[in-house]
Amino acid sequence: MRNLFYIFVFIITNGSGAFQDNSPYKQPNGPSTRSQSPPPFNESYQFIVLTGGKVYGLSTNSNSETEYTCTPERKDVVIASGKILSIMDPSQTTAFINSIRESKLTILPISVQDHIVIPGLVDVHVHAIGGGGEQGPYSRTPESRLSQLINGGLTTIVGILGTDGVTRSLSSLLQKMKSLQHDGLTTWMWTGSYRIPIVTLTGSLQQDVLLIDKIIGAGELALSDHRSSWPSKDELKQLLSDVRVAGMLSGKAGVIHFHMGSAPTKIDLLWQILNETAIPIQHMYLTHMSSRGDALIEEAKKWIQAGGMCDFTADAEVLNETATIETLNKFRAEKLPLKQITVSSDAYGSFPEYDSSGRLVSYSMGLPDLTLKTIQNLVLKYSWPIAEAIQFSTSNPATYLNLKGKGFLGEGYDADVLVLNETDLTPLYVIGRGQILKTPTWVKHDMFEQFSG
Repeated sequence: MRNLFYIFVFIITNGSGAFQDNSPYKQPNGPSTRSQSPPPFNESYQFIVLTGGKVYGLSTNSNSETEYTCTPERKDVVIASGKILSIMDPSQTTAFINSIRESKLTILPISVQDHIVIPGLVDVHVHAIGGGGEQGPYSRTPESRLSQLINGGLTTIVGILGTDGVTRSLSSLLQKMKSLQHDGLTTWMWTGSYRIPIVTLTGSLQQDVLLIDKIIGAGELALSDHRSSWPSKDELKQLLSDVRVAGMLSGKAGVIHFHMGSAPTKIDLLWQILNETAIPIQHMYLTHMSSRGDALIEEAKKWIQAGGMCDFTADAEVLNETATIETLNKFRAEKLPLKQITVSSDAYGSFPEYDSSGRLVSYSMGLPDLTLKTIQNLVLKYSWPIAEAIQFSTSNPATYLNLKGKGFLGEGYDADVLVLNETDLTPLYVIGRGQILKTPTWVKHDMFEQFSG
């Protein structure tokens, strides 16, 4: 234990290895839109230790691939400098905490006894500066709210434009991503919008992906949708070739995130491109695949069987939707590879509904807690194991999009941690890059006094 302690202290005080940020846990310089946390969370700490929880999402290496362990483990999670320093056996924790205190370093032990500890959620499809507008200027949806993102258990988001690539801009989206990053989330974004030619920041898709750190690909480019610009096969080939090369040169995933509509053409163009070119299927990332009827769900099944990746939009309770839950249950029963599915919220995007003649008949908006609600429904209503239910918003998107440090709990990963109530899976704590973003509305003193000196 003493050797382990000295290693940690050396890391904190000397900035060696992967943990070079030796700042304590505190707000970044400058004002934040986060509300002030209650004591003791409003103080700065060099270490945080989550004790007594049932930890899911632990990483293991199998056949050179990172995967979840299948069962939870009773481990304590040690956090410092924005990283997970250790997944510690509880028998070592008390001695470790005492050693830290003896060294005059600051440490906050938090008892999360019997609660569920999982990686922070990743949402690949958030309209962070708002969306919509299909019913005129007054129907534009509002910008994202940090508190709502955090309360939805999100610690990583990918921002996106949508129908409106004219009055909503990529420059505004980029600034919003930087703002949310400042306040504790991790953010990336897609360049482009629904239409061709795609809008970019630099004038080039390749330059956007190569030169702008936060841009990981293009999207959401609409296909088979009445709002699409109906790109030709050759136009799609060029874009896919460009994003593939840009991804190779930048070390990013380099994908195009395709918005799928319900037109009879479905994903026909993409099948043709796969058959006619050497462009790998992993550069085509299809979203809304569970929300556009049975025909597209069957296409999703074929796409997954061919090695492709699909994103399902979480069911909106306000619309009494059940398609995504039903499709996940169906695909699981059919033993399809669930690693090739992600679930996103479409938060702050509009949910318009049209009749058969294309007339808008209803209008609502996605909320950022829909991915968490999907997990809750799968576990509580359909008895999915937690490790299976969380993959769609943790390990699957992080692995597919090459989001380093995300999607798992393990030494060296970013300290993005979500603690859920063991009974109803509601969020108790949200920790983003080592910063405590959310605490319970009630705080028991015995959560901290167990390890008091």
